[in-house]
Amino acid sequence: MEYIGERVSVMAAFGEETRFRPVKFKWANRVIVVKTITYSWTNRVGQSKIYHFSVTDGKTLYELSFNTGSLLWVLERVETDFQGDMC
Repeated sequence: MEYIGERVSVMAAFGEETRFRPVKFKWANRVIVVKTITYSWTNRVGQSKIYHFSVTDGKTLYELSFNTGSLLWVLERVETDFQGDMC
């Protein structure tokens, strides 16, 4: 996966028990619609909890993170050789 490390704008959906998920995000003047969340996990950096989401639009795999301290979303990595047939 290629490291990107850029802030992005994300539209997220919120559900029960404060669970949330990215629905779409804007990167490189494109709006990318999340088709599937393939994996999610959390970790901590200092006092902040970081939520990570591995998502795909069916063609490309992206890793997004949300920092609860800064309230920022970051596009961490992109995998363009992703085989979308897993979705």
